[in-house]
Amino acid sequence: MLVINNTTKGRPKAADYDSDVRAVLETAIEIYCAILLMENPFPSSVQEVDWAKKAWTLACHHHNIKLTNDARILKLIMARSMHICGQFKSRARPIVATSFGFEMSADKAVQTKNRLLVSELKEDSAFIFRHTGLYTNPAIQQIINEVLFKNKSDDAIKWEKYYNPFPTVAFALALMAVGLIECAIDEWASGSCEMITFKEDDYSGVFSSHLASLNEFSKAAGELDLLKKLLEQVYSTGW
Repeated sequence: MLVINNTTKGRPKAADYDSDVRAVLETAIEIYCAILLMENPFPSSVQEVDWAKKAWTLACHHHNIKLTNDARILKLIMARSMHICGQFKSRARPIVATSFGFEMSADKAVQTKNRLLVSELKEDSAFIFRHTGLYTNPAIQQIINEVLFKNKSDDAIKWEKYYNPFPTVAFALALMAVGLIECAIDEWASGSCEMITFKEDDYSGVFSSHLASLNEFSKAAGELDLLKKLLEQVYSTGW
C-alpha cells in the first residue's frame, strides 16, 4: 500500500508520499541508476518500465518492507535515465577545458588554436589515450570520480556489489565521457566555447561504438583479462 500525502494532480514528486515510501523510492532510484550503468543508459521504453519495477522490488527487499508501486512512482524512478547521462556531460565540460588545454578568449589566434586542437583530439578518437595508454586518459577517471565517487555516500561506494568491478557499460558511458568528452570537445569547434545540448540520438551511437570496442578489446586480450583488470582499477582508484 502506498500512502500519498499530496494528492494534487500534475508532475509526480517524492514529497507526495509518506516517509517509508520516500525511503524506498530513494533506494530504488539508486538501484535503477546502477541497472542503467550495468545494462544500457539508453533503455527502450519497455526496458525503462521493467527496470524501474525491478529496482522498486529490490529496494523494498533492501528495506525489508513490501510496498506496491504505481505509475507515478515508476515515472519518478525512470526520470533518472537522462539525468545520469546529463551528470556525465555536466562533469565532462570543465574537465575537458582544463585537461586538454582549451582557452576561452576573443583572440583570433587562440580560437584558431582551439579549432586545431578539436581536430587533433577527434582524429581517430585521440582524446581516449592522449599522452597515456589506451583507455587510461586521467580525464576519464576524473569524470567517473565526479559522478560516482565524489564522497563516501556516493552510489558506487554505497552499492559496491553493483559497481565493483566497474561495469563495462558504465565505462563505455564514461568513454562517452568519450561521447560526452567528445560532445564537450565539439563545443570548442568554432574556437570559443559554445554550449551544445546533449541529445540521445547524437551520442547513443557513440556509446554503442565504444561498448563494442571494449568488448572487442576484452576478446583480443583473451586469458589476460585486461578489461576486467582495468575496470577493477577504475573502481579502486575511484574509491
